[in-house]
Amino acid sequence: MTGGLLSRMIAMISPRSDNYFALFNELADCTVRGAKVLAKMSSVRDPAAFDLLFDEIKKTEGEADNVTKNIFLSLHKTFITPFDRWEIKDLAMALDDMIDYMEDIPQRAALYGPGEFTHEMTALGQIALRATEKVREAVALLSDMKHAQRILQICQEVGEIESEADSIMRAGMTRLFAESTEARALIRAKELYELFEEAVDRCEDAADVIHGVVLELI
Repeated sequence: MTGGLLSRMIAMISPRSDNYFALFNELADCTVRGAKVLAKMSSVRDPAAFDLLFDEIKKTEGEADNVTKNIFLSLHKTFITPFDRWEIKDLAMALDDMIDYMEDIPQRAALYGPGEFTHEMTALGQIALRATEKVREAVALLSDMKHAQRILQICQEVGEIESEADSIMRAGMTRLFAESTEARALIRAKELYELFEEAVDRCEDAADVIHGVVLELI
């Protein structure tokens, strides 16, 4: 029996799942919904509105966790996967980390108490939304390699957005230390800037995983 025939027979009788792409799309949708809420939160000044949005992003993060768990459970049950198992795991974790960091921002803001988001943080909220939308676009195309070149282009665009976020974060930090001397305000703002940056960095991590998957499949 030839190796090729044996491989086809194993594939026919082995558990497989074709729902990974649907799950990834669902998870990517969660990140965009979370980013939209974060973008709103970073510009609101009313505490009551902030609390409502905080509840919304916590709910979205919980939904993302459930989708991530389903992806991991599927990996334990299936033998045939659309691409390498470790890449499936890495992409799921990167997408989940995106929403985790977005939820961490209002959590940390609430911990420190009253205080507004700076203009740079508002800009970073919009940048995080743009980055998640790009990642979602790439994820939606991942099931068909006829879109390979477009996916690779999107991954490059995510990297450019991440660089933009770095520049805005540095500008915000420079202005912060130039204008504020109050310790709590400095610590609060510094940690929030770092979390905004991490949220966008995780978008780039997801794009990097997608980039590697595409290069292997084309």
